[in-house]
Amino acid sequence: MPTNGHNMRFIISDESVNRYGYRILSRGMSTTSFEKNPVVFYNHGTYNLPIGKGKDLRHEPDGTITLDIDFDTEDEQALAVQKKAERGFLNACSVGIDVLETSTDATVVLAGQTRPTVTRSELLELSICGIPGNRNALRLNGVATEDIEHILPKIKNQKKLNMKPAFDSFDLPETAADEDILEQLAALEDLDAETTDPILVRLDAIDRKIAALSASGKSSSKEPRLRDLMKDLQEQTIAQKTKQDMTWEKLTKLPEQEFEAYRKEHKEWYEQLFYGHYGFEPRY
Repeated sequence: MPTNGHNMRFIISDESVNRYGYRILSRGMSTTSFEKNPVVFYNHGTYNLPIGKGKDLRHEPDGTITLDIDFDTEDEQALAVQKKAERGFLNACSVGIDVLETSTDATVVLAGQTRPTVTRSELLELSICGIPGNRNALRLNGVATEDIEHILPKIKNQKKLNMKPAFDSFDLPETAADEDILEQLAALEDLDAETTDPILVRLDAIDRKIAALSASGKSSSKEPRLRDLMKDLQEQTIAQKTKQDMTWEKLTKLPEQEFEAYRKEHKEWYEQLFYGHYGFEPRY
């Protein structure tokens, strides 16, 4: 916990199994909203005034999430907490999150884990605390940890993921990496584009001819229906190409609102991207 003036750096979360039997994937934790309002409290006292603010939040290569805490030295309680932290009497952090997706798939559940893994979450607030649960003392969806059964019930039956059908469909060995499957998917997308683009060009030419006949009075049709059909087809094709041009990496870099809009509008493709990245289907 190095210090820098009034700032002190803390590990706020990692991917280990916490005291309550579940864990949180750091790569699935959205911190966008928190970074706009990086409030730090003492013991999750969110109805009280904050004691500081977070700065320079980082997703570290080892899976931890760290940040500097700038204590409000003009606040009596904040100053007291800071001094205890500096002297080593308070060393722990605890995050308050909103759970968005969980999974009990064998690929994300570790030995000794008794509750689902939180695969997607949103960081709401951060607190300095005496006894962490992460070992993380998390408050989920704004409720106390004693209500955890409603959010993360204990795992009853764990099923192992069988990836063999996926590998067989792409003619890949079972040792193939995720990148190999994504490469095969990209190749399919290219084939679709090559197939549909020439058709659109031909339909566009036919549409122009019909429109010209209509304008010259040689066609009895006042509004050629092909134009409407063509417009619909073009819109569908553009939407399809936009959807399939998306990758998980691009998706996770979108602002929160755009991410949620894409997830709702292209649910099927979102689930394919999620499965391609994590190896299991999302649980809503």
